[in-house]
Amino acid sequence: MAQTNRGVSFGVVVVGLIVLGAVLFYSINQLTPEAPAASAAAVAPPRGPAGIATANLHEAAERGDTAAIEAAVRAGAMIDAVRDASGKMGGMTPLMCAAISGEPAAVRALLGAGAKVSARGRQGTTALIFAAGWGTPATVEAILEGRPNIDERTDDRWTALMMASSRGEAASMKILIDHGADVNAKNKWGQSALMMAARAGDADKIIALLEAGASVNDQDSDGMTALNHAAGSEESAAAVGALISARADVNLADNQGVTPLMRAADTGDAAKVAAMLAAGAKTDTRDREGRSAADWAKNRDDEAGRAVLKLFE
Repeated sequence: MAQTNRGVSFGVVVVGLIVLGAVLFYSINQLTPEAPAASAAAVAPPRGPAGIATANLHEAAERGDTAAIEAAVRAGAMIDAVRDASGKMGGMTPLMCAAISGEPAAVRALLGAGAKVSARGRQGTTALIFAAGWGTPATVEAILEGRPNIDERTDDRWTALMMASSRGEAASMKILIDHGADVNAKNKWGQSALMMAARAGDADKIIALLEAGASVNDQDSDGMTALNHAAGSEESAAAVGALISARADVNLADNQGVTPLMRAADTGDAAKVAAMLAAGAKTDTRDREGRSAADWAKNRDDEAGRAVLKLFE
C-alpha cells in the first residue's frame, strides 16, 4: 500500500510540474512582444510550385536572365521573398541578388514586376546599398530608377554613399552624389563617407567628396578626422595630399592624443610625413602615452622607420 501511495504521489508531482511548465510558457509568451518584421518584403520563400518558382527567380536575378525572371513571376514566384540564409547570397531578395551581381537588366525587370526597392535584407541593407558596395555603377543607376530613399540607412547607419566610398567604385559614388546623397551623413560610429574614402586611401573619391561639400575636419566618435584615417592607411600619400590641399588640420588629434603625423610615422611612409611637415605638422606634440611622432617611427625598428626619423632631424 505504501508503495502504491508513493507511486501516486510521484505521478501527481510529475503532472503538476508539467502543468506548471505549461502555465509559465504561456505567461512568458504573453509578456514577450512579437518581434517586428524586418520589412514588409522580408517574406520567407513559399513551399511547393510557388517555392520552386521563387528559388528560380533568385537564380535568374543573379544571372541577369530577364526571360527567366518573367517566367518565374508568371509561375507564382514571390517577388520580394528572402533567400534561404544558409545559401549563397542568403537573406537577400531577388532585387538584392541582381544588385550585388551587377545585373542592371535584371534590376529593371524586377522593378517592373513590382519588386520593392525599399526592402531591407541582412543588417538592414537595401538593394541600393548592396549595389553601391558590391555591384556596378550601372546597377546603381538602374535601382535609382525605382526612386529609393538615397540616404536609407543600414542598422549601423551606413548609407549607400558611405558603402560606395568605402568599397565600391568611384563612378558609383559620383552617381549617388549627383542624385543628391548627403555627403556629410554619419554612421553609428560618427564616420562619414569622406573618412571611409580616406581610410581606403582613394584620392579620386576624396576629391569628388570634397568638391561635393564634404566637411574635411569632422571627427568621428574616436576623434579621428579624414586626415587621421588617411595617415594610418597603407595606401599612397595621394590621399593625404588631397586632404591637406583642402585645408585639413594636420595637428588635430584623436581622443587618444594621436595626431595624423604620428599615424603617418607609424606607417613608415616618408612621403606622407614630409607632406605633413610641409603643411605645418608639429613634431613636439605627444599622445596620451607620452609618445611623439618620432617615437612612433622609432618603434617600427626598421629601415622605413629610420627614414622617417631623418625627416625629424
